[in-house]
Amino acid sequence: MKLCDLHTHLLPGVDDGATSMEYALQMLRNAAASDVALLAVTPHCNRPCEKRNYLDGSLRERFLQLQQAAKDIPVDLVLGGEVLVDEQLPQLLRQKKIPTINGSRYLLTEFPVDATPGFFQDMLQSTLELGYIPLIAHPERYLSVCQMPQIVVPWLDMGCHLQLTGGSIMGEYGKTVQRTAVYLLQQDFVACVASDAHGLHHRSNFLMDVYDHLSLRYSKQYAQCLMYETPMGICCDNDI
Repeated sequence: MKLCDLHTHLLPGVDDGATSMEYALQMLRNAAASDVALLAVTPHCNRPCEKRNYLDGSLRERFLQLQQAAKDIPVDLVLGGEVLVDEQLPQLLRQKKIPTINGSRYLLTEFPVDATPGFFQDMLQSTLELGYIPLIAHPERYLSVCQMPQIVVPWLDMGCHLQLTGGSIMGEYGKTVQRTAVYLLQQDFVACVASDAHGLHHRSNFLMDVYDHLSLRYSKQYAQCLMYETPMGICCDNDI
């Protein structure tokens, strides 16, 4: 079984993920060992007081350097970003400064952990109106979703999608986050599961244990949909 990981932090030296090219290559070998065939490199983007990682020549060059260094590792790489949503995001999208997943309509969006329901609703609507499709990163970790998981239903009705973190399903972020993740899975609210990998050990990008867990608890068909078919569709800019 081949997997597709749409959320990773292994572009070296740009955020709190991989600190060097060699470490990034170790993470890629780890991904290959868990049957990841395609991986989206999604550095944090638009975070204040950090590298903004807007879509420019520097970001593209770093990505091409990683591709070249990893040419012998059997994992295909595409560029994206985990984009922090704020009031400036619509203008940045109009200016084409924000990296989407593989240049598609799909935008991996990150919200402040304490974002209010109204802020979620307003910013998701603004993003959709500009022709982009939000893929909401780790919804199970937002306070408002943990408190009332049904809050995601209007987002799904609008045309947004949810990306769950594998570690959340396995209990790595605590019981509350795990219960929220399980609820979202049971309700069939989730489009895809990804690693949100920041390293080899803590927040690892080894996904085969997550795939096996989903296969046993739900079904192999459901696991395949969440961890290969739908994320590949997103990379190809298909409707999902």
